Amino acid sequence: MNQPKVSIVVPIYNVEPYLRECVDSLLAQTLEDIEILLVDDGSPDRCGEIADEYARRDSRITAIHQKNAGLGPARNTGIAHATGEYVGFVDSDDWIKPMMFERLYAAALQYRADIVVGGHRDMVRGKDCRTYRHPLAGRVLEGADQIMPVRNRLFGHLPEDKEVEAFPMRVWTSIYRNAFLRENEIQFEEILSEDTIFNLSAYKYASVIAFTDDTDYCYRMEEHPSITKTFSSKKLARHEDFVDMLGRMAEKECFQHEQCLMRVKRTAIEYCRIYAGLVVNSGLSLQAKRKYLHELSKSKMCTEKCDGYPISTLPKQQRIFQKALSQSNEWEVLILIQLRRLLKIIWN
Repeated sequence: MNQPKVSIVVPIYNVEPYLRECVDSLLAQTLEDIEILLVDDGSPDRCGEIADEYARRDSRITAIHQKNAGLGPARNTGIAHATGEYVGFVDSDDWIKPMMFERLYAAALQYRADIVVGGHRDMVRGKDCRTYRHPLAGRVLEGADQIMPVRNRLFGHLPEDKEVEAFPMRVWTSIYRNAFLRENEIQFEEILSEDTIFNLSAYKYASVIAFTDDTDYCYRMEEHPSITKTFSSKKLARHEDFVDMLGRMAEKECFQHEQCLMRVKRTAIEYCRIYAGLVVNSGLSLQAKRKYLHELSKSKMCTEKCDGYPISTLPKQQRIFQKALSQSNEWEVLILIQLRRLLKIIWN
């Protein structure tokens, strides 16, 4: 049997309402020489049965079952089983346009790339909400001199950066040369924002990275279930673990070491705001929200990791928020986040 051109890894957990749409979109790919690895990560619903059903129907599909270990380890299982020339990742509650992998693979061949990166679309109830072309669409980077300055952007923004959006870091818009992943032992960590850590390693070792104009990945934006039942202080620890790992990676950089550390500080500020949003938008009581916001304001992520970043360079709303958080003004933080949420509803 010939080597598949692309192995598509699909980690699966508790997505029964969406799984068939996802897999059907993979089977509809115009690039037919693919293998599809459905990794059932101990899903408590019927996802495992559905994966087995698809595997019986199409020889290109393999269903793999394992105890629940998390998104990163599930993807690692897929990589370990992948036999394709390239490896791609699709989340099981999303879907893709028919030509996605044909386009990415064609670019990989054209430029002999270790990594090919596209864009995506935010989807709400099946309709395009917003299209994101990659900011480097149409460019091909070769060698460390071109790749490393781009890789550094994965650590976060600099004070002088004008961009508001974070630099794209999701793995599901990309394909990676399989031998390249294995030779450099690139795997996912079981950590928050595992895509960022994965790509920091992948970009470090890549010789050629190509960026395409395509936006064939459809990211489902529907509201997810309330986090009230699972919310705990462990969520703060997960955010801190990610920022700590990012900082450790930045400290090892020989290429613009101080710049990378400054970028991590900005990311710490971003993750403080993200965590605060999780707290305020949860179904917790006001007393519990104040408690978690106070813990955040005193956390290492909010104090030590953000220390030294010129707050005056932040956009006005973020500057006001960060000042309120650093001064432990929990009520002000709560009101600011709720006001921002209300304005977003009005604008949309």
